[in-house]
Amino acid sequence: MALLSAVRLPSERYSADPDRALTLPARYYFEPAIFAREKEEIWFKTWQFVGFAADVAKPGDFFAETVVDQPIFVIRTKQGELRAFYNVCMHRGHILVEGRGNKTILTCPFHAWSYDTTGALKAAGNAENVAGFRLDDFSLTEIRVGVLANMVFVNLDDAAPPLEEYLAGFEADVRAKVPKFDQLKWARRDHYDCDFNWKFVMDQNECYHCPHIHPGVMAGEGAYLEPSFEVTMFEHWDAVIAYSSAEKKSPYGAGQGDEIENVYIWTVFPNLIISTHQGPSNFKVQRVVPNGPETAWSTVDNLCVNDPPTEMDIKQFNYFRDRVWPEDSPCMTKQQRGMKSLGYRQGRLMVDAERSWRSEHAVHHFDKQVWEALNGKNYG
Repeated sequence: MALLSAVRLPSERYSADPDRALTLPARYYFEPAIFAREKEEIWFKTWQFVGFAADVAKPGDFFAETVVDQPIFVIRTKQGELRAFYNVCMHRGHILVEGRGNKTILTCPFHAWSYDTTGALKAAGNAENVAGFRLDDFSLTEIRVGVLANMVFVNLDDAAPPLEEYLAGFEADVRAKVPKFDQLKWARRDHYDCDFNWKFVMDQNECYHCPHIHPGVMAGEGAYLEPSFEVTMFEHWDAVIAYSSAEKKSPYGAGQGDEIENVYIWTVFPNLIISTHQGPSNFKVQRVVPNGPETAWSTVDNLCVNDPPTEMDIKQFNYFRDRVWPEDSPCMTKQQRGMKSLGYRQGRLMVDAERSWRSEHAVHHFDKQVWEALNGKNYG
């Protein structure tokens, strides 16, 4: 199917005004042509979290990752510089490295072409007998890489704004709210398979659903958070505060007087949800990545200051895995089914004038970025 330069249909409407906001059209959650456009206009043009600076602290440290279907790797050079490359041998396209480790020479498992940490081809067997062969012609293809808030990001687009500009103010806000930030250590990664479109996860940036799906968290009997969801929106990221109840402790034992007393959430376009919860200093980085129009995978990296994690830390980690995600994910699965209903095309986002804790204005902020990436500022 030929891809159009935009994905809007004449009958579809969208508003840049959150007070008049409809949802994204239903087909944005299942149509293959939409997914193909998203890869080109969103995933290959935005800064993507791929790991932590601590993973590439020493010369030769590397890790392999993917940006949707693009294998990449990040490495610390012998000179101490951070570099990133497409993870493919320039001979016949074999994947060059897997997992993580430490190497100063990267040798392809297929035919043993070897590269140094700067991506330069250093050796290719029998090259001296091949007419006109020059090592310099086959260096690895480099991509942009940066570090912000101790997290490593890559961008496949040479024309994209610098990371510090794209997420201006983000690191300062995180550091202001998360004590002992530089002492946080990676402790555990949890993996989730999603039988729904990736955007549903990012559309969860509201608490209109909380009393119904998470009654033990907010607005239900015994809830440990006050009815609150204060959103401050920036161009490519949002900052959220949900305030702790003065009466009820969190389910893992934390309460007033802990290092972190409220729930702080940051969403980064297109696919990061970062949070920190009551108790000893902690940090959770959730990434969602599509592997098709109607499926995705998600990981949550859990960080804490204690090594090894304490019982309280582990309870914090487990609460999302064992309680919050099992409450959220069935709703998204059923949304995916509903998107193909002949009786549904677009809904109305419930954005109130007060921007209250039940308002969906942050959902509109995310959806608007998706719409503009695919259609420009062409609204119905």
